[in-house]
Amino acid sequence: MRPAIRNDREGVSPVIATILLVAITVVLAAVLYVMVSGLLTPVGNGPQIMGVALSKTGDGKNWSLEIASTPLGLTPGSVHLELISPGGQTAVYKTFSALSWPADGAVYFGNGTVIAAGDRLLIDAVRYPIDYQVLISSTTILYSGTLR
Repeated sequence: MRPAIRNDREGVSPVIATILLVAITVVLAAVLYVMVSGLLTPVGNGPQIMGVALSKTGDGKNWSLEIASTPLGLTPGSVHLELISPGGQTAVYKTFSALSWPADGAVYFGNGTVIAAGDRLLIDAVRYPIDYQVLISSTTILYSGTLR
């Protein structure tokens, strides 16, 4: 059998072909826009929690809270340290930059104008023994832990 060759020259009209081509282009552009806009627009300000490594210093006289990770843009003047006794009374509530070792038994050591990984807080273990609660906050609570 021989294959039948069709000689009809009917096809899609040029107007309909143009409309289909434009519609396909618009749909592809919309899909590409949605995919790329997720990459260009950051969602929030990054993580809203602070990673903190809590330990005692080598001599056992102080607690060391080393910041392992932090949201971007936090400054020592905008982040608060709160120490709460086991009975629920707030012993200290100050910004990192306002902490004073003689007055508060806590001090912040940072490397710049923003809080970054590697910065640390030193807290007097004699004044604040085991079971004191530590809260670090800005507009939200960034870290909550217990001295142990």
